[in-house]
Amino acid sequence: MIQASVTAVRSVDLAVVDVRAAQDFFRRVWGLETAAVQDGIVYLRGTGPHFYALSLRQAAETAVLRIVLGVPNSTAIDELFDRVQRFGSKTDGVPRRLAGAGGGYGFGFQDPEGRGFALVSDVSDHKQSASSPDHPVRLSHVNLNCRDNDTTFRFMANVLGFRLSDETKVFRFIRCGRDHHSLVLGFNDDCFLNHIAFEMPDLDSVMRGIGRMRDFGYGIEWGPGRHGPGHNVFAYFCGPNEVPIEYTAEMQQIDDNYRVGTPEDWIWPAGRLDHWGIAAGPSRRVKEAQRRFPFLEDGYKLDA
Repeated sequence: MIQASVTAVRSVDLAVVDVRAAQDFFRRVWGLETAAVQDGIVYLRGTGPHFYALSLRQAAETAVLRIVLGVPNSTAIDELFDRVQRFGSKTDGVPRRLAGAGGGYGFGFQDPEGRGFALVSDVSDHKQSASSPDHPVRLSHVNLNCRDNDTTFRFMANVLGFRLSDETKVFRFIRCGRDHHSLVLGFNDDCFLNHIAFEMPDLDSVMRGIGRMRDFGYGIEWGPGRHGPGHNVFAYFCGPNEVPIEYTAEMQQIDDNYRVGTPEDWIWPAGRLDHWGIAAGPSRRVKEAQRRFPFLEDGYKLDA
């Protein structure tokens, strides 16, 4: 029986070809705020307590370094480190005090398909909310393409403690708290990023966020709509360098009494991919973006 487990998907660390332009977009257009700048890395926060939701650093190509997962305390970190090692995953060394902005205690590792992750606890989170209407509160979830979904799912469940909420013909939705899903594992032929979703305070905030994006020349690539699994409202866009990003709100809150859905529970009428059916499916542009961004080979190394 699993004791220690992940309790939050905290942030995503990106490599981008133009840090200044990406920072300007995510602040001025997307609605995040700068939490810190350290060693050339820009840390951007939502209005919630997590120290940051997204980091940006300069690179020759846009890619993902890692997804940062939250753990309650250092004891749980040590237990999870042992479990990750027993599975045979690559790690960047033993758990330790971290030197990056926000600090904390943790380590980096690769999942079975080579994607970078980190487990952290004891981060210097914000004591007060930066409350601002129509701006992202936090990272909601990350959707991943998986070539070997079964192995990745077993790792997430048996090693990190994620629980299955729903399964469709194309996705497994897994959670680490009350949110219906914190990670989504796709059935794909690559191991790249699918998209990054940011939680907005409510439906109106999603709609006004759509308006703000349009004001700056960014059209909707899918939405607005309401998903099936999770019942969350959504709107998808292509951000800097085409990075696929989503505004979402009203994620379904569940517990262990929730009946795990099967593909048969999520069959849509012809021409519909969500509950509302007011927008066509994902654009060709965002579909291409959802297969474009790999994880850097050494991105799991926190001190690299």
